Amino acid sequence: MHMHMRGPGTPPATGPMLKIADELADAINKQDAAKLEKMLAPDAVYLDEDGHAPPARAWVHKLTTGTSPKHITISATHGQMWGDAGWVSFNYDLTEDFRGEPKTLKGTASIVARKAAGDWQIELIHGALEQKGAGITQ
Repeated sequence: MHMHMRGPGTPPATGPMLKIADELADAINKQDAAKLEKMLAPDAVYLDEDGHAPPARAWVHKLTTGTSPKHITISATHGQMWGDAGWVSFNYDLTEDFRGEPKTLKGTASIVARKAAGDWQIELIHGALEQKGAGITQ
């Protein structure tokens, strides 16, 4: 059986998709809920790692409220565009103080966006925490 290997992996995010990832991180770091809300399509959905699909506004609330400000750094972006739609993914480190100690969650996020009325809007966000499973991932 002939196996066809695909070419090099998905390229790093560029243009509007990279801009969305950067603006998202900037808004989280400034705890700017209004900016995050503005980036979301009216019917945007957030998929969490447990398979729940709450409205993305609940996700904005979680990222911009609480006793300690959250700080996110993103790396290893990838993305692709098709006309007025596209996606971007990245690794993240999200840090906040928990009981007086800084705690960092690591994970990956994927975002689907589309251009509507001249603005790029986030339609879907999927966030997954990095998990290690014995014998599955190292």
